[in-house]
Amino acid sequence: MEQVVYVANPVSGLIHVFRLEEGELAPLQQVQTGGEVQPLVISPDKNWLYAGVRPDFRVLSYPIATDGRLGAPSSAPLYGSASHSCTDGAGRLFFAASYAFDHVSVSPMDDAGRVLAPHQRIDRLMAAHSVTLLTTEQGEQALLVACLKEDVIRRFTLGEDGQLSPHPLGDIHTAPGAGPRHLALHPTNGDLYCLNELDATLNRYHREADGRISARESLDMLPEGYQGERWGADIHLTPDGRFLYTSERASSLLSLFGVNEEDGALTLLGHFPTESCPRGFAIDHSGHYLIATGQKSHSLAVHRIAAQTGELSLSSRQHVGEGAMWVRVLTLDKPA
Repeated sequence: MEQVVYVANPVSGLIHVFRLEEGELAPLQQVQTGGEVQPLVISPDKNWLYAGVRPDFRVLSYPIATDGRLGAPSSAPLYGSASHSCTDGAGRLFFAASYAFDHVSVSPMDDAGRVLAPHQRIDRLMAAHSVTLLTTEQGEQALLVACLKEDVIRRFTLGEDGQLSPHPLGDIHTAPGAGPRHLALHPTNGDLYCLNELDATLNRYHREADGRISARESLDMLPEGYQGERWGADIHLTPDGRFLYTSERASSLLSLFGVNEEDGALTLLGHFPTESCPRGFAIDHSGHYLIATGQKSHSLAVHRIAAQTGELSLSSRQHVGEGAMWVRVLTLDKPA
């Protein structure tokens, strides 16, 4: 399996491109975006990398070559700074959450896959921090927007016309003061997870066949007795769904949760130090490596994931400069 890792650094304006080989990152390319680059997302067909840039609010569409290198981008405007982004399942629509401007926007794409100017904006979404697409077994699509200052995950249906509208089953509420930030979906069991930034907790929900989403449990991400600041950041699962990881910036810890194969219940299994202030991380497509940025570090850490236990051990580190905060991993399907 050939894999390429993309890392966004808003301080330098660079997207770092690495080849991932046996737990080591080999530099492949550095691309200057000309702005503070933050959220990255790869198109479903793996032909494009979309990068949100500020302060001149826009999204850059980079064509991805067969070896993972990025070509010259096209540019399209956004209504505000993007804090998180995703696409629809077909790769025809681009969604951007704006934490600073309290909205979510929807942008169409051209036939090749380049993002165009937005055709919809939904306002009054207080501190909209992330966007997550849900697809039902019937092929219906919905968008979840984690609104940190509302303690609500706002829920929208996606129409065939590419427009969002309020979901008939309503929104999902977290505990007061929790601060929902990032979401993750289990690959098989129908569970949805929400990482809460302000109290550093992890919520588990279950999606029913009729579209209802019900709360199942809430767990503390941090060690028992922890008394410091709480500042939850990111969340990802291994591809097989056996292990879930979260990052917390004040403690610079990665937390490991086991997922019960029968009922989906979560068990906190351990904590592991990583780069200082781990704003973002990703898990490779083999499930063997966790790659974490340190927003207050100058390095990127590659942790090896133990196959049986999920425990992490440091495999290597790579210099990326202070401020790196976003990681995406691409599998190369075609020979370079």
